[in-house]
Amino acid sequence: MKRYHIIAALLLLMPLMAGAQVLKGSYFLDNSVNRHRMNPAFAPRANYFQLPGVGNTSVSALSNLDIPTFVYPIDGNLATFLHPSVSVRQFEKALADHPHLDLEASTNILNFGFFTKRKSFWTFDLSVNAGVDVDLPGDLFIFLKKGAGTQGESFNVANINAYATGSVSASLGYSRDIIDGLRVGAKVRVIAPLAYAALNLENMRINTSKDKWTVQTEGYAYAAVQGLQTELPEGELIPEVMFDVDRMIQNKVKAGMGYSLDLGVEYVLKTESFLNGLSVSAAVTDLGRISYDAEAVRAFSTSGSVDWVGFQNVSADNLDFEAAIADFMDSAEGLLNLKDEGAVSDFSRSTMPRVYAGVEMPLLKQSMSVGLLYSGRFSHSYYRQELTASYNLTPTKWFALGLNYSFLNTANTMGAILELTPKAGFNLCLGCDYIPVGFAPAPMIGEMLGIPESLSLLPMSLRFNLHFGMSLALGGDKYKKSK
Repeated sequence: MKRYHIIAALLLLMPLMAGAQVLKGSYFLDNSVNRHRMNPAFAPRANYFQLPGVGNTSVSALSNLDIPTFVYPIDGNLATFLHPSVSVRQFEKALADHPHLDLEASTNILNFGFFTKRKSFWTFDLSVNAGVDVDLPGDLFIFLKKGAGTQGESFNVANINAYATGSVSASLGYSRDIIDGLRVGAKVRVIAPLAYAALNLENMRINTSKDKWTVQTEGYAYAAVQGLQTELPEGELIPEVMFDVDRMIQNKVKAGMGYSLDLGVEYVLKTESFLNGLSVSAAVTDLGRISYDAEAVRAFSTSGSVDWVGFQNVSADNLDFEAAIADFMDSAEGLLNLKDEGAVSDFSRSTMPRVYAGVEMPLLKQSMSVGLLYSGRFSHSYYRQELTASYNLTPTKWFALGLNYSFLNTANTMGAILELTPKAGFNLCLGCDYIPVGFAPAPMIGEMLGIPESLSLLPMSLRFNLHFGMSLALGGDKYKKSK
């Protein structure tokens, strides 16, 4: 059972091991040194050097599978969606159309920006990036809910996908005013992939009966890592993974090469009316492709079949999670049944573009503003999107406070960001885009963790991030946005 404790711990720690990109709450904060990551047309008020390691440090987990989908108040306690009092129809209505979990990480190695003539602004960034995308069809959760009591039905669930990537990238950005009020920017990025893994179950056929499920899978998997070797122990269904360190070093660790492009624009309205200073902006980032070296890529086929009796003992007072997870993990090994198909000669994947569009209205002589930001991201399988409404307070040039509220395709969450940005000296950024606004009592968690019942609360959202950043402003005040 030890390995299942490890798996459970990793699942709990995954949100804390992943980092996000720049906070969406900083999109409308003019002096932020990070917001050009969302729109390359943006520029802060002064030259800067971002400190390695702490210049853009964050933790994040993003999902549209929120707690209320899986946990329900029943008889004064919380019970899972497996409880017989929760109908299949009720659970199906609460389930998102395209359930997903996204984890991201990005750590700066070197990052700086500076002004040249004509209010031109240059940026350079060297960073290490990682990401995990998991897409699961909603029908898969419906099967878990129905259990083995469903008689004589056959289903085929398609497109169960999981992806993991790791890379080092270097980018060079440039922005400048074209005409009064109109500013454009672009950024080119060179990407050296370190690792790539993909699992795609194209078909999962499920035949149910009164006593069990018979599950058959067909799909494929890819892995791109220098020095990767596999060996299938006798009697096992999943190959062991090993690495040839000498070969990895000989190929300089990188598994290929790629590129991407960011494009952005911002227009600030100049008029005598109350709309003076209204700004509209749009950007698309991470447009590109990564090609992997043939010697680094291995392909796997997966074809398996197992009989599974489903989750057992799911009443509110008798829910054996450990036994259920153990049984499920043993079954999952039989479903994967990976077979090494060898090297692949031609293999490339597109990067995952992001889209941003914002509108901001300044108030009270620009000491505050309100803004609305649309953000979207193309994943390997589905498009994720979100709206963020912001209120921004800037009583002085060096102090900014933002409050935001995110909605659309996610649980409603609040966010806050604080930025201290003098034009010379240390700058500080601290914030969070997703602060849960709803909690429910969860005595079960209190019993598991040994904490008082009054503190045993479960957040209603699975989205969370925390950002901390420091940079060194080098003075100049060469660019003042006129709103």
